[in-house]
This record gives sequence, structure tokens and C-alpha cells, in this order.
Amino acid sequence: MLSAAAATAPEAGAAGEKAFAEMKLRDGRDIGKIKLVETTAGILIRLKLKGLPGGTHGFHIHENGKCDGDFESAGGILNPLGAKHGYLNDEGPMMGDLPNLIVPSSGEIEVDLVSAFATMAKDAEDTLLDADGAAFVIFERADDYTTDPTGNAGTRIACGVVTAHK
Repeated sequence: MLSAAAATAPEAGAAGEKAFAEMKLRDGRDIGKIKLVETTAGILIRLKLKGLPGGTHGFHIHENGKCDGDFESAGGILNPLGAKHGYLNDEGPMMGDLPNLIVPSSGEIEVDLVSAFATMAKDAEDTLLDADGAAFVIFERADDYTTDPTGNAGTRIACGVVTAHK
């Protein structure tokens, strides 16, 4: 299992808090779902997607729960601590930085990873479930893990708003 980390950890959320994101391409096509579960180690992120272009794609949690038009409405990568972008940046990573997705030519990917420093705890200051929400964004190219602000990953190709299970 991959682990995504950020500069400092928020307080642990309530284990078992659940959410999801319905992922869509820019043309509106549904490509699958991301399921999230708060654990004592961070947020378990379970992707099951199809219809992506094959190759390596940057993948991040963004600061706004919006996926309109070209997905710029999702804002920047979640970064409440003002870190620099990337796992290989001496001043990073940002809270919303995640590992690249390596998608086979079939366009289907099923992977689990952990974001150790994001949280869905309702009482946390930087929760993914705050008033303006959060979104997952997939980019056209690989994240180089150093270049601010998005790892030189190119255009946003897929987006999904994080939504709490009720």
C-alpha cells in the first residue's frame, strides 16, 4: 500500500468516517468512484476507475468541492500549512499531494493508498468535509513531485467532489 504524507499531521479523526467522490472526465463521462475511510493511520483512499488514458497521471486533493468546466473551480492543491508542492521538494509536500496514478493501456485502475495527513474529522480545522469541501483531481501527465504548484502535471482531466456518507 502506498502512503501519501504532508508537512504535519492533523489530529486523528474518528476512525470509520466515510465519504466518496464520483469521478468524471471533462466531457462529463462517469469514470468510477473513489471511496474514503478515516483510519487511525489517515484516510484510506480506494480508487476503482475506468476510461482514463493509459500512462502516469498526477493525482491530488484540491481545496474546493467543485468540479465545473475545466475543473479549475476545484482550486489549488489542499495546502493549509503553506508548504511547497511535492514529495521531493525540501519545503513540501502539501497536504493534498498524492502519489501518481499509473494507469495501464486498458484505462482501468484499482488501487488503495493512504493519505496520512488529510482528515475527514468533522471537528478538525482542515477537514475535507468543511464548508467549501474538497475534490480529487487527476492530471494529464505525471507529477514530477517538485514543481510548484502542481508538479508540472498539465491539464486537469478528471475531477470528483468529496461527499460524506449520510
